[in-house]
Amino acid sequence: MAISQKQNGMSAIGWMLFIGLIVAVSVPGMKIIPIYLNDMKIHNALNKLESDLASQVSSATPEKIKSDLLTRFALQQMPEITPDEIMITQADNKYTVRITHQYRERIIQDKYFTFNVDKSVDIPSIVMKDR
Repeated sequence: MAISQKQNGMSAIGWMLFIGLIVAVSVPGMKIIPIYLNDMKIHNALNKLESDLASQVSSATPEKIKSDLLTRFALQQMPEITPDEIMITQADNKYTVRITHQYRERIIQDKYFTFNVDKSVDIPSIVMKDR
């Protein structure tokens, strides 16, 4: 009489499929995650710029805003944001600062992941102080 034994664990083919699945998910993930982190850095830089300029009792100029943003991006090691991608428009005692940037990362051969950043914030051009 043969006693049947239960199989324990995974077979070699099961392990190969499992490792292949992990590699197929992690390789694109390692390329995409830094793009999302840079998007968060842009968002935080704009919010920080808005709060910093709102707390000052001076008038903001487009040149000052742009140079401040470029300095922030340089400190955060994001040289891919260029001055041409920062647009500043003025209307009704406020500046609208808009950053548009496109990240493009090759995943496999001719397959690319494209991420478009389009963030904007309104900054008062003259901050009035309550008397």
